[in-house]
Amino acid sequence: MHNSVFFKSVINSNSIFDSMGLLGHFLNETIGCEQICLFLMEDSQRQEPAAYSYNMLQVDTGQLQQLAVKAEFFERIPDGRPLRLDDTIDGISLAETSFHTIYPFHIKRNATYGTLLLCFQSQRSLTPEELQICRMNKLHMDQLIDKIYFRKQFLKEQSYESLFNTLRMKDSFTVDHCYNVAFYSSLLGEKLGLCPSELELLKLAALLHDIGKLAIPDHILMKPGRLTDDEFDVIRQHPAIGYQLLKDLPEVKDILPIVRWHHERIDGGGYPDGLKGDEIPLLVRIVSLADAFDAMTSTRVYRSTLHVEEVRKQLITNVNTQFDEQLVMLFLEIIDEQMTMRTISTGE
Repeated sequence: MHNSVFFKSVINSNSIFDSMGLLGHFLNETIGCEQICLFLMEDSQRQEPAAYSYNMLQVDTGQLQQLAVKAEFFERIPDGRPLRLDDTIDGISLAETSFHTIYPFHIKRNATYGTLLLCFQSQRSLTPEELQICRMNKLHMDQLIDKIYFRKQFLKEQSYESLFNTLRMKDSFTVDHCYNVAFYSSLLGEKLGLCPSELELLKLAALLHDIGKLAIPDHILMKPGRLTDDEFDVIRQHPAIGYQLLKDLPEVKDILPIVRWHHERIDGGGYPDGLKGDEIPLLVRIVSLADAFDAMTSTRVYRSTLHVEEVRKQLITNVNTQFDEQLVMLFLEIIDEQMTMRTISTGE
């Protein structure tokens, strides 16, 4: 499985359970790791951690869970340093398990912490290239946990929940797209050095950017083929409709520009208001870029997902016409970072 497909699959997962199968399959193919497990807790928890595993017997998962708790999630072992059968940490060793080598990787995202364990039933030393693969996988798991945490926090906002759940019932594809756009927007926002409050605003606005599609007729929104000009004119109304749906809700003033203007263009050829250049706020430009990237890398009824290199060309081609040049360059750096694992694992 190419990393572009793997990364997209993990981010599209709706649960950690689903992603563990993808992660386990990928690690089996790339580094020969046949068994992995993940233990997670939240700061508010005082019970045993949640356990997720791939290709592992329940008894082995239970043994590792006990060991992880005793070892405080292996926090004294740096990421990428193996724990072997003959090692002892504060009186704890792998003799309590059926494994000879374990590579622990720490998880600490928001209020969630724990460890991802790559398990081998023989002595195993990973190469620097294989360790980089593991670190990139751990990064993807961190990002998935961030996404799930954000979903939980978002759904606590009752004023948004009703609208968003209505959109979920109407078109689950658009809902998944919105979560992806929120994720990519936050990656770019972090790269730009936005403060935490700006990042939260950015993610919320990105999640709601397509809420106006609630008013688009189903036969147009879900048409299994390309739209006619008249149908596209209807679709083009969704940013203004979204603005109208949200403008009277409490505490949404700061996200309204993103909902209304996420289809504006740097050259002024966008809609609904024909803004151009610096007239388009920074957060709007971020969401616009993330929106286009997810659309191009998602499978549609009328076309398959574009290869990431083709997407790269499309973004560069549309610099200073559709997209902000600085943001495109930074976003391509992020994609290169996400794709590092593929280059290492395939030798491309």
